[in-house]
Amino acid sequence: MTNFRFMKAHFPDPSLSRDEVAIRLTAHRRDLLAAKKDFAKLSKADGTADHQGWLDQRDNIRLSLKDQKKIESRAEMISQKHKAGTGMSHLRPDDAKRLEVLRHGVRLARIESEHQADELAAALHEEFPWMGPATETVWHAMRRSVKVGDPGLRLPPLLLDGPPGIGKSAWARHLGNVIGVPTTAYEATIENASFGLVGNQRSWGSSSPGRLINTILTQRVGNPVIVVDEVEKSGQARTTKGLSFSLTDALLPLLEPMSASTWSCPYFEVTFDMSYVIWVLTSNDVTAPLIPHLMQLDCSRY
Repeated sequence: MTNFRFMKAHFPDPSLSRDEVAIRLTAHRRDLLAAKKDFAKLSKADGTADHQGWLDQRDNIRLSLKDQKKIESRAEMISQKHKAGTGMSHLRPDDAKRLEVLRHGVRLARIESEHQADELAAALHEEFPWMGPATETVWHAMRRSVKVGDPGLRLPPLLLDGPPGIGKSAWARHLGNVIGVPTTAYEATIENASFGLVGNQRSWGSSSPGRLINTILTQRVGNPVIVVDEVEKSGQARTTKGLSFSLTDALLPLLEPMSASTWSCPYFEVTFDMSYVIWVLTSNDVTAPLIPHLMQLDCSRY
């Protein structure tokens, strides 16, 4: 696996915290005062400069209350400007701590050669020979990812359409096992709104990040397999103010590579690169495409 910068925001630099900046400003102010007092002329008996003696006297300089207040104010201003530039200044301390695991990026599963792609596709086909169209699509995508030189495996979002019980979800989970990434399943019939998958705003009473970002935070893998079962049965939730939150609307920006690369999490309000997430949606009976950008595969003939 290769490392990948998943989060677009920057973590605050500890050296630019208010306390650290205040320490440096205090030392600088003492240097200026020491220069005025000409402490640098302190010398030893042999005529050489007593540098340590100068440092000791510099450190003994007591700053005025006015200087201390200026230093505190300037340190606070510098620290706040730095935090504002990171894109994380709005986060509560506990939420910022949850994102700490992303400081050094996440891992991306990668196909190293076309030969490896052939072997993985063969293993997938051996277990699910009746899912040939889906396996073939993944096989070609894996080989294409190698040729293009993607830093990680990138597969097109798939919609597997066919009757219940033929193994669509099982095929998707086995796909995750074959390529070595975690798999998360989401039941659209049970959680038909978008909240459980992508999360909701932190201002809500029952707010949470959502299963998608939680999977990546827990596993630290940027291209997990996310299975959305029976997506054609998904509905939408409406608030008392008339706002609508449908699962399909929430999936739209996540399935298109350009918008997925700058996806803003409703809960953390931070931008993440979701363009490598592997999406497998299943349906039991779809006569027309539900969502753009999906590669719809007919699995009814097995």
